[in-house]
Amino acid sequence: MPLVKLFSRAPLKVSASVLHKSLAEIWGVSATPGVMKVISLPVQDASGAEEVYIDIRAKQKPERTQEVLQTCCQRTAELLSSHGHSSKVRLETYEPSLQFTAASE
Repeated sequence: MPLVKLFSRAPLKVSASVLHKSLAEIWGVSATPGVMKVISLPVQDASGAEEVYIDIRAKQKPERTQEVLQTCCQRTAELLSSHGHSSKVRLETYEPSLQFTAASE
């Protein structure tokens, strides 16, 4: 389940729902896009020169090699660039057996 958090000082020129489809393709979850969550969060203050800071958590899978993950991060940065935003991408992978979820209705 990729969780993509976009932190920006100014409103993005594109919505999270529009980015979702492209990000699902980049991160290899196009067949099951519901497993991806994209959240855009405005921030009052942040260090760093980037316009958008992208924090991603994704399940570690055999097909997500270091090379594949680096490419996904680069393509994510390029996607934001195509919408007029400079960005920095940070990725953290996790072991699925350590993941817990709950939902309420």
